[in-house]
Amino acid sequence: MSKTDSRPSIQTQINENIQEEALKVAKSIQKPGQTKEQTKLVAQGIAKGIELYKKQQSAKARERDKARKKALKLRQAESTGQQREEDEADFRLDPAESGISGTLLLGGGVFAVMAGILAVSLAAGWPASLGPFTLPVWASLVAAMAFAGFSGWFFFKAARLNQGQ
Repeated sequence: MSKTDSRPSIQTQINENIQEEALKVAKSIQKPGQTKEQTKLVAQGIAKGIELYKKQQSAKARERDKARKKALKLRQAESTGQQREEDEADFRLDPAESGISGTLLLGGGVFAVMAGILAVSLAAGWPASLGPFTLPVWASLVAAMAFAGFSGWFFFKAARLNQGQ
């Protein structure tokens, strides 16, 4: 069982109001000798013009709203970006003040010494041992190369940090 609403929809009411207003305007500009049908046609044209005008105004309002929202988003993004830059600037450390460069150089030196010890023990044929474990020769070679790589990387990073990159 379906219920029907006896009240007209809002859109229907608006259309009826527009048609009534259009008819009033058409009657106010009616020429002598103009028939009722001609006046109704004029009223229909006026109603269509009013509806078109309202649609155009609605579209313009939507575009203005979109532009306003876009501008607001851009301003918010810009202010957020500026805030991030300010926050990052607060946390940037001067390498000379923080001691990062010295720490990198120290780490590079430790790895270089370890690589040198492993290389000398490898050249002399001495087995390298870690506590109770003895490393095979190939493990000494791999460890020496890894330590040399770490050492080089630490020295490289320290040099770049001192150059300000």
